[in-house]
Amino acid sequence: MADVRLIAFDLDGTLFNDKKEITPETVRTLEQAASMGVEIVPATGRFWGAVPENLKALNFVRYAITLNGAAIFDVKASKTIAEFTIPIERAETLCRVSDGLGVVYDFVAGGKGYMRRDLYERLAEVMVGEWQVKIVRDMRSPVDDVYETLKAHSGVQKMQIYTLDKDLRANLLKALPVVFPDMLFTSSVPNNIEINDTRANKGGALEFVAGLLGIPIESTLAFGDGLNDISMIERAGIGAAMSNACPEILAAADYVAPDNNNDGVAEGIKRFCFVQ
Repeated sequence: MADVRLIAFDLDGTLFNDKKEITPETVRTLEQAASMGVEIVPATGRFWGAVPENLKALNFVRYAITLNGAAIFDVKASKTIAEFTIPIERAETLCRVSDGLGVVYDFVAGGKGYMRRDLYERLAEVMVGEWQVKIVRDMRSPVDDVYETLKAHSGVQKMQIYTLDKDLRANLLKALPVVFPDMLFTSSVPNNIEINDTRANKGGALEFVAGLLGIPIESTLAFGDGLNDISMIERAGIGAAMSNACPEILAAADYVAPDNNNDGVAEGIKRFCFVQ
């Protein structure tokens, strides 16, 4: 087994426990791995501005994979160094389809989130808890006309559809890729569908960051729990699923770590990086 030189991890359901905390034990383990020269790379569906301060406070993080791989963020330089976006006209088409479905949706462009004002007021109807309502409200700007807002940008980094209707969500995850073959449809929580350009995925972003740092992909360890993590789990030298992960991630993983409420990331790092 190759020595691990880069550790990537999803945030929600993976690094963070259900209270959205990073435990002291996990912080200590990450710090020790970083002190040994291992690169620490968050890999999230969020844009950098929506990443909690408890992660931003980790001063050993240089690069972050954001928006499911649509944007690679240089933390030290505070800038995006690579991105893959959905063309505006394709984003407009998906918005019109979403309008017809009556679902709540949003989009991220230029590192900022936007949502139609009336949908913004309906958030509580489609979220799994107050914590999710707060995150989305805090990180989205309500706008009166999404189409005018779209035209102010050169591309869309990510879109999301929200629904608590499990059957509708399952049907959309099957049907939308047929209608939009140039987009990638994944999910990170039970009520969302995350949409990116097909070039934007965490696995490709992991390869990009590893290459930037001169690290073979075989020397990477990646942790995840949701469908948007599967490409990263499959491409990493060691793909680690949290025990709370969805079935697809559990099936793809080389190793199953304890769940996110029991320092699973820390336990996996101890196993493969010889951290005590």
